[in-house]
Amino acid sequence: MKNFAIVLILSAAMFSACGPHKPTVAELRREKRMQDSINLLMQEQSLAYADSVLQVIMPTADSLLALFEYMKNEKYEDNGYYIHKQLKTSGLGQRIYLQAFVTGNLKTVVRSMYFGSKIEHTAITLSADSVSSRFNGEPHYYEAEGTHEMVTLESSDAVDLLQFVNAYAGSRIKVTLSGKRSYAYFLKEKDINALLETLRLQVVMSDIRQLEDRQRQASLQIEKYKRRLDK
Repeated sequence: MKNFAIVLILSAAMFSACGPHKPTVAELRREKRMQDSINLLMQEQSLAYADSVLQVIMPTADSLLALFEYMKNEKYEDNGYYIHKQLKTSGLGQRIYLQAFVTGNLKTVVRSMYFGSKIEHTAITLSADSVSSRFNGEPHYYEAEGTHEMVTLESSDAVDLLQFVNAYAGSRIKVTLSGKRSYAYFLKEKDINALLETLRLQVVMSDIRQLEDRQRQASLQIEKYKRRLDK
């Protein structure tokens, strides 16, 4: 028994002295090639997924875009915007309503458009079914055949307002403009539909942008791994 223990100790010492197996250059190359093959397969699957989803989304985007007009002042604007035909203003406009649009770089904007006696509003409150949400925006006032006021919401505030409209689209949505004076009105059904279609367009366009980015990145990676494996 004592001799057996000695053999075990000597064997362990010899194994420790030898150390773990060090892979050869050839083994390292095979392992690298295998990993590159796996990565190539993953990128090809990623590209195929992006291609297939885009084929489904693009008809939806085309149908939505038919409801919008692309507006851009080539002289002053770097990016144009997509605005629903229902929400356009003719000239300066004399409507009181909520306008929304999606910019070319996918920023969502909502504007409170007001025409009438000056109220100098800076806030928009939406209420429906005893629930309300208040939004503070950037005001702009000007005189042109009467008093015009615009309060602009951008990015997350604009999206939050549209999501409120989406949540309560089946109810009467009251809009209260607050400033030095207040003014209230109810959203028209046509305007509600146009606001919801604007929100939908922003989501679809964002999805398309992400999928196109995924396509580009996957294509670059596929080229890289193919070059490695062809060596």
